[in-house]
Amino acid sequence: MDPRDTPRLDRRDFLAGTAAVATATTLLGTLDTGTAAATSRNSPSHPVRTQSGLVTGTPAALPGITVYKGIPYAASTAGPNRWRAPQPPASWRGVRKADTWGPACPQPVTGIAADKVPPLSEDCLNLNIWTGAGSSTRSRDLRPVFVWIYGGRNSAMWASQPVYDGANLAAKGAVVVTYNHRVGAFGNLAHPALSSEGGHGGSGNWGVRDTVAALQWIRRNIAAFGGDPERVTLAGWSHGSSFVNILMISKLARGLFHRALLSAGVQYTKDPALGHVAGGYSPLAAAEANGTAFATYMGASTLTELRALTADEIVTKVYAPDAPAAGTDFGNVLDGYVLPKSYTAAMKSRTEYDIPVLTGNNKDENGASPTLTMTVAAYQAFAATTFGDRAADFLALYPATTDTEAATQYNNYARDEERVSTFLWGTQFRATAANRSPVYTYWWTHVPPGHDTTNPIEPADGVGAYHGAEKYYFFGNLYGTDRPWTSADHAIADRTSSYVANFVATGNPNGHGLPPWPELRTTKPQSMELGDHFAPLAAADSPAKYAFLKGYLESQTTEY
Repeated sequence: MDPRDTPRLDRRDFLAGTAAVATATTLLGTLDTGTAAATSRNSPSHPVRTQSGLVTGTPAALPGITVYKGIPYAASTAGPNRWRAPQPPASWRGVRKADTWGPACPQPVTGIAADKVPPLSEDCLNLNIWTGAGSSTRSRDLRPVFVWIYGGRNSAMWASQPVYDGANLAAKGAVVVTYNHRVGAFGNLAHPALSSEGGHGGSGNWGVRDTVAALQWIRRNIAAFGGDPERVTLAGWSHGSSFVNILMISKLARGLFHRALLSAGVQYTKDPALGHVAGGYSPLAAAEANGTAFATYMGASTLTELRALTADEIVTKVYAPDAPAAGTDFGNVLDGYVLPKSYTAAMKSRTEYDIPVLTGNNKDENGASPTLTMTVAAYQAFAATTFGDRAADFLALYPATTDTEAATQYNNYARDEERVSTFLWGTQFRATAANRSPVYTYWWTHVPPGHDTTNPIEPADGVGAYHGAEKYYFFGNLYGTDRPWTSADHAIADRTSSYVANFVATGNPNGHGLPPWPELRTTKPQSMELGDHFAPLAAADSPAKYAFLKGYLESQTTEY
């Protein structure tokens, strides 16, 4: 957690990753017909042809699965390419051995064990692919594609972490892609000179433009790995889910993905939390002012001078303990191009991408925590500040007369509010935006056991069903990490990853042998519990609490 965060009132600050955002360049045309020839790859040593050259893979964590590591999908972002749209990758001759993870993009790694940190480089736009051996490039046999965007808070943001291992989902019939994109100042800097240089009046969102480039690469090349370019699911958690949310509005990735999975995903567009979570954004003018302050702080007066700085200089100064807030705040940007309009405006103008959506949140986020402490006085002050003349109504619904009760009732409120906010987003997607595609929401309740030392982004023990806890189970890759998994964890992971594999294949998580997961109905406020149980549950603990929280959220005057 950022030491400046206050978990009592700032709710999800400590959960949110810095956001880069939305996308770039134009849609590419149709799939290269040269990939239509029927072949099968029964061995990782079988060369696969991409538009840049031939690659071979290496055996993945599970038998029968091949992983291709570190394939460039765009050129280096160093020097003149820094803070520019991603450029095409260089071609190569011969066969490239894709058996080593590619570099991660520059970021702070202080406090992370050296053996957990990959090489850092601005030549970091690379991706990884898991596919079943023997998969075919014949069009009728192509497999659905699952593209995953990592989350995080400035550091430990790279695609090769074991928690993102795609072998299990590949074994369940998907072709899985993870990729690296620019983060922090490299992924989000907006500046008046950059806005002028770009030719569309805005800047920032370089990480999301990387995402578009990755999706374009997938469109052109994934059939050669057995993947169907017409069945692509774009998925991510926290910071990553904000990219998915933005690309559901942006025109830059239309047709490049066909379903959306947002883990720790969306909020109702008038939810005040959007002011400080990963899914939020800054108006272009504010982001450019931050960029101007950044240039001053870095001692640079021109873009040429900014691009001449080393990556280490930028990382060291931006993340220094005494770094000023002005000039070091990098997140999503409402730039009018990558993110062309606000979330609310997209809903009201009915320009939200009409595709199947699976989204949800976790029990111990949104400020809720099993270790939360709060005094009655602080709880009452929160109620007065948040709900104003309706504070008494709130306290009647969530009463507390002791400090222990105050913490418990705050947790109850935070959990209800999160589910209600997600449900209201779903009603906007279906009713306001008039979309016909289904929405499936979840509420994750299971606590991963122990602590995972293989993944520097994972929190320590005692934080409950924390922000991102469901990742292991969505991927079903418990084999790759060192938590003390139980038979119950393996059963939960198998069931949960089956839901994900079904959604990737069909846009519907339901399938044989799985507890029914109801599609969102705007007249029935509920979600689907995943984890400790697999069954529908109400959006709030009582109809009265739902009505109160719905009224509170709908009464907000700020629309994001």
